[in-house]
Amino acid sequence: MRLFRKSYDLSRAAARPVHADDLNRVSRLLRDGGRRYYGLSGSELPSLLGAGQGTVLAIGDEIIAVALVSWPADHICWLRSLALAEGVDLRAGIAALLTALHTDLARRQVAAVYYAGDEAADSWILPELLAQGYAQDTEVVVYEKRDLDIPSFGNPDVRVRAATGVDMAEVLRLDYACFEPQWTKDDGIFGPAILSGPLFLIAEIDDQVLGYAYATSHFGGRLIHLVRIAVEPRRQGSQIGVRLLAAVISFASAQGATMITLNTQAYNAHAQRLYRWFGFAPTGERQCVLRRQL
Repeated sequence: MRLFRKSYDLSRAAARPVHADDLNRVSRLLRDGGRRYYGLSGSELPSLLGAGQGTVLAIGDEIIAVALVSWPADHICWLRSLALAEGVDLRAGIAALLTALHTDLARRQVAAVYYAGDEAADSWILPELLAQGYAQDTEVVVYEKRDLDIPSFGNPDVRVRAATGVDMAEVLRLDYACFEPQWTKDDGIFGPAILSGPLFLIAEIDDQVLGYAYATSHFGGRLIHLVRIAVEPRRQGSQIGVRLLAAVISFASAQGATMITLNTQAYNAHAQRLYRWFGFAPTGERQCVLRRQL
């Protein structure tokens, strides 16, 4: 009963980096905490804890709050999970937790932390992050395509094939060349996607890798989500992206999908022109992205 809910005295709490031995207690808090934002896959949690990628508040052996961040890339990381036990004051708990986290990250030469959560978490976490010095960086806009017609198949000289493990280095190179540091992905994301994902395509001309596309499948194949499409910057405008997008739509059609979705940054006008031309329409959904300079 809420009348008898336990209340925590934060003056007794100590902040420290996470470590591997926290796995069971952090897992329970992320599952059962009074306030929870969870943006990890299950396989990521042990490795992030083992590498100290986060901070906990603890009273004795009891962990009452946790914040986890992604692996830094170019001195930038993302807030990936945050949870507070029932009975921890929201504002004071987040203030104590993030003050310690930011101090530790700055010591490790991280320059900025980004956040892009989900609708369920945003309602409580956004005001607290803003109070802790986070500011709006951009918005991510959502597009969808319900008819699976293909207005163009793009550059006929482009060969599109399934990616294999040996393509990893080229995929990482393209990703780094095409996206700002906060949006790049690493081999921890690309590896499973290439090896076991439903769709990871490579575009090449004369055996030279010039682009890739990565999509996921949901609801028994009825929904295909285009996670990423990238083209070598010096070859953009050569309809390589059109060729990849057509291949993704062909895959969706073969799967019996009824809709394709994608997300893109609000400022990425070039990509949005391509998507609109291909029949994608904005849904009106917009996800706020915050940044905290350290």
